[in-house]
Amino acid sequence: MDTYDSPDTTSESSKAKKPKKTIFKRWWFWTIIVILIIALGSGCEEDKPKKAKKPIKAASSQGKDTVKPTPEAPEFFKVGETAETKKVKAMVTGIEKPVGNAFNKPADGNEFVMVNIDIENISDEDLVISSLFSFNAYVDDTATDFSLLAQTAKDGTKTMDGKIAPGKKLSGSISYEVPKTWKQLEVHFEPEAFRDVKIKWNIENK
Repeated sequence: MDTYDSPDTTSESSKAKKPKKTIFKRWWFWTIIVILIIALGSGCEEDKPKKAKKPIKAASSQGKDTVKPTPEAPEFFKVGETAETKKVKAMVTGIEKPVGNAFNKPADGNEFVMVNIDIENISDEDLVISSLFSFNAYVDDTATDFSLLAQTAKDGTKTMDGKIAPGKKLSGSISYEVPKTWKQLEVHFEPEAFRDVKIKWNIENK
C-alpha cells in the first residue's frame, strides 16, 4: 500500500513570523548617535586663553575710551636701563676693567671685568642675594664663573651678597676674568631661588 506524505496544512498566517530588526540594528539610529556625539564634542572643547590681537579698551576717568597696550618685556636690558619684576628693581650702572697688581693680575690674553649693579627690594619681604647663586654669566655665549681674583683686583669693592630688607637697596659688583677679545658679556640675575624669573643684561665691549 502506497503511503503519501501528509500535506502541509499549516496556513500562512500560522507560520512563525520573521522577527523584526531591533532599533539598535537600524542604520539611521547609529547615524543619529554619531551626529549627537560630534555636536557634543565640539561644544566641550577646552577654552585656552590666547594673546589678544587687539588690546582691551578701558574707559578713562574723563569718560573717553583709552587703549591700554600690553608692554612686552625685552629679553635683554642694556647698561643704564632699570629692569623691574614684582620683587626687585635692578640696573647695571656700568663696568670697570681693573688691572690688578703684581700679585693679582689676569692671565695672559685675559682681563678683569667688574660689573657694577644696583638692586632695590620693592617687595614686602626680605630678599637674599648671592654672587655665586643669584648670577650666571656668558662671554660670547660661553659660560664663565665669578672670579674672586677679579673681584679683589680693586680695593674697596663690594660683592653682590647680602640680605635686602623691604624698601632697601644693595649696591656692589660681580667680576669675571674674560678674554681681551670678548665682544658681549651676558649677565643673568635670578632675584629668587627656585623660581624661573630672570633679569638679563647684554653688555658690549667698547
